[in-house]
Amino acid sequence: MEGPRVDFIEELLQESETRREQQAVEMDKLTADKMLSAVAVLESQMQDVNQLVKKEIQLLESYRETELGRLDKKRSWLTFNLEGYMRSSGAKTMNLPHGQLKLRKSRDRVVIVAMEQFMEIGVKLGLLRKVPESLTPDTKAILTHVHSTGEILPGIEVIPAEVKFSYSTNGGNNGSERERAEEEG
Repeated sequence: MEGPRVDFIEELLQESETRREQQAVEMDKLTADKMLSAVAVLESQMQDVNQLVKKEIQLLESYRETELGRLDKKRSWLTFNLEGYMRSSGAKTMNLPHGQLKLRKSRDRVVIVAMEQFMEIGVKLGLLRKVPESLTPDTKAILTHVHSTGEILPGIEVIPAEVKFSYSTNGGNNGSERERAEEEG
């Protein structure tokens, strides 16, 4: 059984080789030069396509930036008005058919503005963390101290918590919420 099958494969291989030889162009210097010229024309056309696509991409990027900027201005205006409404309503959270509006207070923060001044008193009050080979201010302990005593220590500044506005919408994603927080400007 193997004999006829091997002969058939050999015949196919010989036939395809014969076809390839018949299709090959007889080469000489003139034909090679013409082919090289044709390759140069094709490469030039390829460059033209790449340049056209590059210009189109730049045009689309410019369009995208313009449109996104325009839409962002509209969105910012709407969220500015929504934030104003929430602040004037006195509510912390408002559920609406198309989403939710929230006002949330962040935490107070402590910033060390004069390290040397603070270090003098920070050591005495135990408001430093011991890190091998160095001492660093423990901002949580400092904030707790400020809240409990009301004393603002030398070299620190307390930045009060801000009330931040955020919203989430139900639209566009089959009711799934997308949370977006807008920082106060």
